[in-house]
Amino acid sequence: MYPLLKINKKKIVENTQAVIQRTTKLGVAVTAVTKCTGGNLEIAQAFLDGGATTIGDSRIKNLKNLAPLPCEKWLIRVPMPSEVNHAVAYATLSLNSEITTIRLLNQAARAQGKIHGVLYMLDLGDLREGLFIGDGNPAKPEMNDLITTAFAKLDQDIEEIAAMKNIKLRGIATNATCVGATIPTPQTFGAFFKVKSRIEDKYQLPCEIISGGNSSAYYLVDNQTLPGEINNLRLGDVILFGRESAYYHCYDYLHQDAFILDVEILELQDKPTYPVGEIGRNAFGEIPAFEDKGIRRRAICGLGRQDTDTDHIFPLLPELTIEGSSSDHLVIDVTDAKTTYQVGDIISLRCDYVGALHAATSSYVDKIVITQ
Repeated sequence: MYPLLKINKKKIVENTQAVIQRTTKLGVAVTAVTKCTGGNLEIAQAFLDGGATTIGDSRIKNLKNLAPLPCEKWLIRVPMPSEVNHAVAYATLSLNSEITTIRLLNQAARAQGKIHGVLYMLDLGDLREGLFIGDGNPAKPEMNDLITTAFAKLDQDIEEIAAMKNIKLRGIATNATCVGATIPTPQTFGAFFKVKSRIEDKYQLPCEIISGGNSSAYYLVDNQTLPGEINNLRLGDVILFGRESAYYHCYDYLHQDAFILDVEILELQDKPTYPVGEIGRNAFGEIPAFEDKGIRRRAICGLGRQDTDTDHIFPLLPELTIEGSSSDHLVIDVTDAKTTYQVGDIISLRCDYVGALHAATSSYVDKIVITQ
């Protein structure tokens, strides 16, 4: 059935191998992130086949699906208080920023007879999750008070965590480029490493894991400027799509086409390219802009915004262009195609991270893992 998302396992294995070859030289372990594939078990196995030893996901349902894999599994989104029992059941470790949730994790781990690992999340300025400590160079006076208060809270939290019987503080973690779009640089980790030293020196707790971010930090691996204190990265985008997420640079040693979305042509007709009549808002409340290109051959395909983000899919053939989409339809200009299309023919589209994320988690898109 179509639309059909084809995920190439062989290319993901090869990408994993290439990335881990480079991180290993810097003493950095990789937590390979499966959330873009909806916790697909075959793709998680592809990460392991490529050399990863730890799998990360943001959803408990996905981690439950990955339970058969004999490896560490991380919950990389801060657990909701309502899901702590499942977090302990299906994750070896979770990222945390609230002591109230860590207390609940301790209770859940005690009830299950487990020791649950925790990475304490720190916000260096991206303004997503984590105790806000900034990058060590506060730009405004009021930030000094905020950071002073944060370090006092840090001391209270670490002291309490150290006394917990069923929680093990395994290190610290941070994130970048997700909400605030801040780009990690060697300089932005100053306060991060200060916390590492504080935990180890003041509380005599070894920080086994110093997790320096996601695929936006991979460019620091590639140009070998990643600070030496960082020994873990949580990587999905760069492995799956062959590009880092700070500057969107694609690497020639990585595949960018491991995710292909096939769509079926429902209608094929010549039509004007400028709407007839008064233009208002479309089905999504947007006021679209159109360029009058005259009469063109337009293929309407069975895929829409209910299935994926149509701004993040791209025809494999350069002579095809996406002209628009609705909830259920994708309009592709095929006028310049070297192929003579018919109704029922298939057009293949490459997905980037966002396009694949939506398609892989849509119940309306069929998925298949291929090996060639």
